[in-house]
Amino acid sequence: MIGYVARRSRLVRESLARWIMTFVAVVGYSIVGFFAIWGTKIAATDLWLPLFLAGGIVAMGMIALGTGRFLTDNRKSLGLFSISSAMGNHGTTMGGFIIFLLYGAEGLGLSTIYTLSFTPMMILVLYPIARYYSGKFEGRSLGMLMLRSLFDWRSIGLVSASVAIVLSVRGVPRPKAIETYHVIAIGMYTINALAYFSIGLRLRLGYVGRVLKPLAGLAVIRFVAGPAICLGLLVLTGLTPWPLEGLRRNIVLIQAIVPMGVTNVAVANMFDLHPREASVLFVVNTLTYLVVVLPVVFWLFG
Repeated sequence: MIGYVARRSRLVRESLARWIMTFVAVVGYSIVGFFAIWGTKIAATDLWLPLFLAGGIVAMGMIALGTGRFLTDNRKSLGLFSISSAMGNHGTTMGGFIIFLLYGAEGLGLSTIYTLSFTPMMILVLYPIARYYSGKFEGRSLGMLMLRSLFDWRSIGLVSASVAIVLSVRGVPRPKAIETYHVIAIGMYTINALAYFSIGLRLRLGYVGRVLKPLAGLAVIRFVAGPAICLGLLVLTGLTPWPLEGLRRNIVLIQAIVPMGVTNVAVANMFDLHPREASVLFVVNTLTYLVVVLPVVFWLFG
């Protein structure tokens, strides 16, 4: 809302949103993610959790690319629809927070393990799709763009996440100062404030009419296809010696039904995939979740 008012009052230029979102995605998430992952205890049986997130992102992204051709009318809109559908708001701004309310610190810790694959999938899946449909890399395959993403300066988060995982697995203790000075919490509040301010700068309520079909499709993929895919994956784990049960099962189900993420808007801004429409999709999809879906989640899991 502050960003929206700032733009309407002409106190801040809308073009600033792209720079803010790039900083949030490249610098903010990399630093906070590094310290959040470093220190998380990772057991072998918990490796299903990040695999569920990765599988869901790929599946929903591909579903969106297939169905989006009937819901969008240009290349950039199709790319935006795909990245918006693929990745949800899994972190402490939504999914992780809901899990904390329901299951406390233990649930939040497992939710952190669930999101270990978040940064790698953002860089290896969302970045290439955004590049491919931005129109600036015509003639290059998605595979080549995935390879290019590995060496892009905006992919520094993949390096930081990898180093943090190694430090955690090897048992290297996280500096006490990180907890003493609440570095992770301050970082999360800061980058979330910047991200939502940027979304407000791009928000044009008059654009809702332009994205009615993508909004409907996004709701179906995020709130129907997401949990259906998750249930299918849960059945498959039941065929292995390490099925997901109890709290871990509930966590992947709750995370499978979260709304579109802030990161999707950041990627849309970074690669110029209709960022104004991205802000509208985010706001309306999130409100739909809070009003319609979240009460059902609390009824089922509370």
